[in-house]
Amino acid sequence: MNHVVRNPRSVLHALDPRGWNTPDVESLLSYFCRLALSHSVSVTSLSRIVVREMGSELREGFDWHERNLSGLGEAAEAWAGALAALTSVGHLDRLALLPWRQVIAQRGLAAKGGRWCPECLEEDRSSGASPYFRLAWDIAAVTTCHKHHASLVDVCPDCGRPGARHRATYVVPGWCTHCGGFLGRRASQSQATVSPEAMWTARQVGLLLSAQCDSTIEPTREGLRTAIGELVARLDQGKSASFARRVGLGKGTVHHWVKVGGVPTLDASLRIALHAGLPLPKLLAGDLGEWSVPSAIAQRELDLGSVGIRRAPRDLDWESMRAELARLAALPVPISVAQAAQRLSVDRRHLYLQANKEARILGERWKRYVRSRGAEVRARARPYIEAACRALIQEGRAITLRELEARVPHDILSSVEHLFDMLQNIKQELDAN
Repeated sequence: MNHVVRNPRSVLHALDPRGWNTPDVESLLSYFCRLALSHSVSVTSLSRIVVREMGSELREGFDWHERNLSGLGEAAEAWAGALAALTSVGHLDRLALLPWRQVIAQRGLAAKGGRWCPECLEEDRSSGASPYFRLAWDIAAVTTCHKHHASLVDVCPDCGRPGARHRATYVVPGWCTHCGGFLGRRASQSQATVSPEAMWTARQVGLLLSAQCDSTIEPTREGLRTAIGELVARLDQGKSASFARRVGLGKGTVHHWVKVGGVPTLDASLRIALHAGLPLPKLLAGDLGEWSVPSAIAQRELDLGSVGIRRAPRDLDWESMRAELARLAALPVPISVAQAAQRLSVDRRHLYLQANKEARILGERWKRYVRSRGAEVRARARPYIEAACRALIQEGRAITLRELEARVPHDILSSVEHLFDMLQNIKQELDAN
């Protein structure tokens, strides 16, 4: 990895970023989580060190995962700089979208919640490497894995809960922060047909992420403005209105880009790249050196939707959906409301609004199932953990997560929810004896 610069000494471990120079480049958020794991501390504890490096203090009730570490705003820039200073690993801004902050608008850029590709995580583990989160997964426009041609997911296949990827005090990338189950398994009901539009978008963003690892790339707003002006001139004889119709945007929007120098959203840039037959990174870098007006572009048949035009709401048959929810509530193995929402292709909040009774029955049955399974998991894991704790005490060693990981099988340890509460209870019992 030629572009990563290391100094001889560092406060924190000088971890190598994963996926460098590829569409699978690691996100800064993932790097932060792996760094905390390598030091056997919580991400909240590491947050204090990072914030102190930035010359500040954590506010009361600070939630580290509220930071948009994968974007191109001030938070990403500040945390990338602080982590680079603490680890002596250079160019950590390339683990966020910071290289493109002059040419991509922030609006609509970040994905909501933490998503992942199960096949990628399974591939990581099978290769013997620790799983990690890809930067592409945190970009809203990307809904598909470019490598496995599968939709990204955001619900744990074991406990069925959303927010399972990293919203917790302790995070092990690749394992659910609620139940400890491995996220590299795709639930059968979450599989869906991937559209050509989604695959094209994933590939274009992949090209963008590969290109940004080059530390010499410095796209500028003026370079993009000049490039868009040239595209308007050569594709539509300088007529902004014609170009706007071509790419499905408002003519005022295109006029603003060309005359004032406004910055397009990523979705708008994707549409321009599509109709011009340009790779996305070349468009944003203003590189039209080898570009010529295409005679025909097969990709124009792709439907990327209309930017700024609200889609008509779906006409949902709630009576049928209530009947389906009742059927799901009678399945031998319970499923969560989030999993039911995925099957029905609706937001789970709508289920509580429009089918409250059925959704609550489904949710209560799932909660009982999770509590029962959690008790079984804790009962199975406790003898292993207690034996490891006894051995550590006899050897005069401290009971830490790193020591336990070396003595307890990973599938046992990672499956325990509220592990540190269990450890505290075991310590108290052993001290009492």
